[in-house]
Amino acid sequence: MGRFGLDTARPTARPGPAIEWLTALAIAFAMGMLALGGVILLESRTDAWRKAEQASDNLVVALARDLARTVAPYDLSLQSVVAGLARPDIDRISPEARQAALFDRGVSAELGGFLIVVNPKGDLIAASATPQPPKINVSAREFFRIHQQRMDAGLFIGQPLPNPVRNDEPGIAISRRLTGPDGAFNGVAAAFLPLAEFSDSFAKLDLGSAGSVTLFQSDGQAIMRVPSRESDSDRDLGTTPLFQGYASVEAGRVVGTESRDGVKRLYTFRHLANLPLILSVGIAVDDIDGPWWHRALGLGLVLVAFCGATVVLCRLFRRELRRRMEAEAVLRGAAVQLAMTPATDGLTGLANRKTFEERLTREWSRSIRAATPIAMLILDADLLRRYNELYGHGEGDEVLRSIAMCIARNVMRPSDTNARYGGEQFAVLLPETDITGATVVAERIRAAVFELAIPYDGSPFGQVTVSIGVTIARPSLGDPQSSLVARADAALNAAKDAGRNLVSRAGADGTVSVGELSRFRQISPAA
Repeated sequence: MGRFGLDTARPTARPGPAIEWLTALAIAFAMGMLALGGVILLESRTDAWRKAEQASDNLVVALARDLARTVAPYDLSLQSVVAGLARPDIDRISPEARQAALFDRGVSAELGGFLIVVNPKGDLIAASATPQPPKINVSAREFFRIHQQRMDAGLFIGQPLPNPVRNDEPGIAISRRLTGPDGAFNGVAAAFLPLAEFSDSFAKLDLGSAGSVTLFQSDGQAIMRVPSRESDSDRDLGTTPLFQGYASVEAGRVVGTESRDGVKRLYTFRHLANLPLILSVGIAVDDIDGPWWHRALGLGLVLVAFCGATVVLCRLFRRELRRRMEAEAVLRGAAVQLAMTPATDGLTGLANRKTFEERLTREWSRSIRAATPIAMLILDADLLRRYNELYGHGEGDEVLRSIAMCIARNVMRPSDTNARYGGEQFAVLLPETDITGATVVAERIRAAVFELAIPYDGSPFGQVTVSIGVTIARPSLGDPQSSLVARADAALNAAKDAGRNLVSRAGADGTVSVGELSRFRQISPAA
């Protein structure tokens, strides 16, 4: 049974087959869009990696060619020096003539004068920069020891080291072994390629937030890295899994994590033709996937929201259709009973709760249209249940009728509504009334009940009293009318908690105050 004694049991109406098919089709469409979006996102990631790999390949090829062109003149000069030292009369000519014979001035000037020759003991015996080389011994240098120990070293490119002839300026030693007719070690011819020629060109590259360029010897010894780190100097990577991927093929790509910084990168590498060098360019995987993730997240959220909205709307449409069918059935069955429902309370003669709620709905809408305030009072007969226990329910009914009379005498505008809200509670609706006016009305009602002086031994005041909660609202479109009732009820509870026989009010912001308008207690019901 419903609130007013109506049979409101919902029928078992169900949408027809066409609606069921439409719902299923909409859900299938949403899932299809989600799957299509997933495929597009995967293709987008594949495309991002394809572009990164292509850019890395092109960069490695360009850098390898540039390095080969840089090293080639030094190697040709070294080969010329080796051939010149093989002449039988080279040791019998003057230092000036030997310098001119060994070092082509044009080439030496182009290379910056970094070519030297050392004897089997490591002593400097000739330099392209001067006919009288300084007394320097390089036997401890890597390039000297390699050629001293290995006859098959060929062209050797070693670690960056200070140039012994040019103020210890850092450079990369490029060297060849001097071998006698009997295969004996006769010394080394070396050239110093300024380190700046590598680092400056590498540093100009845009490799992202964690990219790197690394130059290796063919055995895995790191020569240099950009950006540079002190820990990379003379670092042997020949046994690492990452370098094993480099050594097996001439060129390729591998994804790996560098142990020094823990950054996962796409490494593109290439062996330099005719040079014992391997060039590697690393691009951080986060720099490849990062932009894609941002695009994927945005598109994914849009797709999920679209598909979710489609499914939700379909379900809401189906549910609303079912509700309408059920509501129509309920309305058809209850139309006569609703028309016969009484509008007043049989005990007090005031409007009943149903009538009050209907008036509240109408006045709430009118207040929104007219932009006027609307006030509400909720009254409660203090401790009425105990009164019924002491004096009987008949006497309690008389108390309710007396309170209703006090309300009717103090609320007389045609637009106002007085109602029995339920049990010992009453409600008053005051359209176009501000909080001060509503509080005045409430205080008059409270005082009128107090002046009845109905004896009540169970009350701390010795007589029947009422507590009243007051609130107002200035509603806007979309505001629920239930908020007005809730604030009035909260104000009533505050009056009870403060000791009863009080008027408490709640502002439009929900702030509850008790006793601030106590001066109204001096106003008599007839004032």
